[in-house]
Amino acid sequence: MPAPTRDDPGDVATPVEPDVVVLPAFAAGDVTAEADLPNEVEPWLDEYAFDRELAVPGANAPVRYTDDGVAITPTGMGKADAAATVTALLRAPGLDCSDAAFLTVGIAGASPEAGTLGSVFIADHVVDWDRKQRWDGTADDDPVETMRLLPYRPHDYAYGLDDDFVERAYEWASDVALCDTERAREHRERYSQDAARGAPTVAVGTTLCGDEFWHGAHHAEAARWLVDRYDAGEYATTEMEDFGTAAALDRFDRTESYLSVRGVVNFDRPPEGRTAREGIDEDLDAATVELGLENAFRVGSRIVDRLVE
Repeated sequence: MPAPTRDDPGDVATPVEPDVVVLPAFAAGDVTAEADLPNEVEPWLDEYAFDRELAVPGANAPVRYTDDGVAITPTGMGKADAAATVTALLRAPGLDCSDAAFLTVGIAGASPEAGTLGSVFIADHVVDWDRKQRWDGTADDDPVETMRLLPYRPHDYAYGLDDDFVERAYEWASDVALCDTERAREHRERYSQDAARGAPTVAVGTTLCGDEFWHGAHHAEAARWLVDRYDAGEYATTEMEDFGTAAALDRFDRTESYLSVRGVVNFDRPPEGRTAREGIDEDLDAATVELGLENAFRVGSRIVDRLVE
């Protein structure tokens, strides 16, 4: 697509007023990897006419926007980058997001007890994985016996997103046709859980956000315990940005306008007979990333189109 027309916030007489702001984590150049992985912004640039862009001080990248109310910018990877970018958007002089919905659309890992490769989850809760207390145990210790919630926390590190908004988004997107691949079907067959072996679906579930890319059954049990302690149900997906996004929106009383849409690209633990190291080194590749990214875009774009209508 042609390069968008660039605007400086100081030169915009009337602020840009988007109806929806799409927040992928990364674009081309935001990450480095041995494999050439697809990026989360590209599908949107291929399908929407983002003819203009606005420089926003403090954001990870300029905000691109269309004439009919859709804006997009990658937040950067991790909670700190996401929080910094969203705060910059909410304070930008040339951008008025007071009536905008915010929509994370990106990729995630998933528990094989909740879903499968290519499934898409709309989050109803966002939980922070990192802020907890842990100590050394023995090799035989259950993981939940060596951790607890921070005893001096000022509040629980979990957000319940707006039930009506989540339900409405699910109703819009529940019949979206999801794609699948032979590579994903072969990988599912290694797992014994029914949810892991099924075809991709659209569902609602808790997302667990952390700055470390963990993998393995030991960590998964700790994750399950943590989410349960916050009364946030069973976690479905794992990712790295959404708690930072939700925390920034909460500072401006805007969490009721936030949705997280995540396409599954890997499981959070290996199948039986494989080590966690083998799983984390071998099971995330361009093919599974492309599948989860495509399905996340299909669901996310359906929601975006309904919002601007």
